[in-house]
Amino acid sequence: MGKVQKYSYPNERRENVETFYTCRNDRAFKEVFLNPNNSDLLKALLEFILKIKIDKLEIKKTELLSGNVNIKDKRVDAIVHTGNKKIEIEINSQNKDYLHTRSTAYICNIYQSNASVGDTYNEDTDIIQVNLTWGLGRNNDEMKIYKIMNEKGELYVKNFIIYEINMDYYDKIWYSKNEEEIKKNQYMIMLDLDKKELKNMPKDKIVDKYITNVTIVNDDPEFQKYMSEEEDKRKIQNSLLSEAKEEGISQGISQGYTSGINDGIKQTAKNLLSMNMPIEDISKATGLSIEEIKKISNDN
Repeated sequence: MGKVQKYSYPNERRENVETFYTCRNDRAFKEVFLNPNNSDLLKALLEFILKIKIDKLEIKKTELLSGNVNIKDKRVDAIVHTGNKKIEIEINSQNKDYLHTRSTAYICNIYQSNASVGDTYNEDTDIIQVNLTWGLGRNNDEMKIYKIMNEKGELYVKNFIIYEINMDYYDKIWYSKNEEEIKKNQYMIMLDLDKKELKNMPKDKIVDKYITNVTIVNDDPEFQKYMSEEEDKRKIQNSLLSEAKEEGISQGISQGYTSGINDGIKQTAKNLLSMNMPIEDISKATGLSIEEIKKISNDN
């Protein structure tokens, strides 16, 4: 490692300074790292996380990205192919109870797509999911690796791996002001730094290119429009959920508490359906199952 320079640090993190979206935001991350012109950024990030050397990678998108950020209500995914590995990256800005279930469902879909003709699975290809998750706690482990195995520790599926990365761990390093550790972990730390903080980062060609590209994304009016509309949608969703609880409590006085709450939540689901919100998002917002929401939709 070269000589470590001296850097200055802000005293506190400011959230969304001047609507600057860090790569803690799923859309911002994908606009920066899944841009084919930024394959070197993705390569550097994955090499750091997986501790492997990547000679070449290919990004296979399931939906378009740049130039189409205003396409709403669609999950934008991409699978990174490198050597004998297929890698999916998930951005989890908050730690939620359902994350492990959702992540397992996603990687199982990728594993299933790896079946060749005749439903024979290619066991020479490693199926890897990388979860960059905030909210796990600064004092917890940097990383956990999950595999499917029996009680004796014998692998049940040998090429199925989930990496859960505790992004709070790197936040802690940033605030420690330990310059050598910051330099060593800079590709992870930079992902959640705002515009002002990025100026204080130790620089190399990867960090410089990242700063340039995350700034370009944030300066894009279409991106800002999309993010503004997404925030408005979340506010409406939260408002409807709050109204559902109040309505449920009111109805619960005469109908029974649980029944009243359930009726309020179902009414919220109807309202969200009328707004053409995807069923999966309604399920996350209300806690109702997809089957319950489909039944509500069919009954309308």
